Amino acid sequence: DLTDNQLVTLPLDGLGGLTHLKLQGNPAVSEPLTKESFPKMRVLEVPYAYQCCAYGSCSSFFKMSSQWEAEDMSPEEEDPHKRTMELFPGHADNQYDLDTDDLQLDLEESKLHPTVQCTPSPGPFKPCDNLFESWIIRLGVWAIVLVSVLCNGLVILAVFASPSYLSPVKFIIGSIAGANMLTGIYCSMLALVDTLTYGQFARYGARWETGAGCRVTGFLSVFASEAAIFLLALAAVQCSFSVSCTRGYRKTPSLGKVKAAAFCCLLLSTVPAVLPLFSIGEYGASPLCLPYPIPDGKPATLGFIVALVMTNMFCFLTITGTYIRLYCNLLKGELSAVWDCAMVKHVAWLIFTNCFLYCPVAFLIFSSTLNLFLITPEVIKSVLLVVLPLPACLNPLLYLLFNPHFRDDFRLLRQKGKDKEHYTESCGADDMEKSSYDSTQALVTFSDIDHIFETPDSLGVHSILNSYSFPSMTLVPCQK
Repeated sequence: DLTDNQLVTLPLDGLGGLTHLKLQGNPAVSEPLTKESFPKMRVLEVPYAYQCCAYGSCSSFFKMSSQWEAEDMSPEEEDPHKRTMELFPGHADNQYDLDTDDLQLDLEESKLHPTVQCTPSPGPFKPCDNLFESWIIRLGVWAIVLVSVLCNGLVILAVFASPSYLSPVKFIIGSIAGANMLTGIYCSMLALVDTLTYGQFARYGARWETGAGCRVTGFLSVFASEAAIFLLALAAVQCSFSVSCTRGYRKTPSLGKVKAAAFCCLLLSTVPAVLPLFSIGEYGASPLCLPYPIPDGKPATLGFIVALVMTNMFCFLTITGTYIRLYCNLLKGELSAVWDCAMVKHVAWLIFTNCFLYCPVAFLIFSSTLNLFLITPEVIKSVLLVVLPLPACLNPLLYLLFNPHFRDDFRLLRQKGKDKEHYTESCGADDMEKSSYDSTQALVTFSDIDHIFETPDSLGVHSILNSYSFPSMTLVPCQK
């Protein structure tokens, strides 16, 4: 019994005869164990579930307790007839006997490979082979990565690089795209871990959960999701205030105030993202690096996740109430107060999409945390991997496909690029024209030349030189 020690490594020499070993409470002992190290092992308690993968433990969280009954009874002490009936229950009522040679082989094999009771057992949140155990989930995560990174990058480019007017609402939309891109980066880190550890995740699972990479990944996930929600709330409030201020004071909130409010939203988003780093919540509860409690996990994260989900639900209720009030005012004939109906409609679509996708996430989290409904861990894992980051894909697609501002900004960007190319070509043409000015120096009188060279710089030589311009019409045929 080595429970709750501070072991860093486990010496294996001389321990081949052990039948019971307890190693729980030693988080530094993360190296995988092999059957060859403990050939007579019967009961094993290890710090990480991945160390049970070598013993062929059941990969389901819902194992029947009767599976490990009579573990301490050795095969030699069991009744051979009873053992035969357990191995071949279908032949209990048959009129003929089993082949004695086959029966002897099965009994010998069961003696050579005794069943090992290993805890904690692996499962969907503690996989043995792959982080993404389904190809559907794997392809879905990669699709989320590609769409979120590329489309949000286009939105950021169109909003902040376009020479068009940057309205406060458009600035918030660009900020939401930045937060959604961070969600895509979080998914890409998980997808990269799944690719690098494909088929042998049990060897690296413990080190990934306890390493700095998992904490950085979890921080990005929580920060990005909370920033997107808070910025969406800011967009709804800004649209409502714009209508009210325009109607009452003929003046809308300035871009500087909106930037300051967006910065406050980002600071507020760092609070729930930093708390798990100080043991309020936990990023290493699962290889997904999310602070959400997993089935049969530690109850220490219960208060944190309930507070986080309740905060998000309160934000969505505030957003919905604000926009319902805004639309009620617009239906009263105050539509003239809205100068940008396209952005108001786009924010409404964002609110509907994000609220609709967050409802099943909140329902599953509350149900699994409070044990209200029997939801399998496979379903919870699929929701956290696919449904939770899905708004990071749909938000930019709504802007790219249905918002006229993107088409205008993209057209201006293309025009800006063409203007730069034209400017570069014109600069090259000007250099060629300057080279041809030498042949036209005879057009300048010698007295003017003497006056130019005798004038000091302080008297404005450059202004006099610039006053001599030569017709380009007579130079173009020569250049050709």
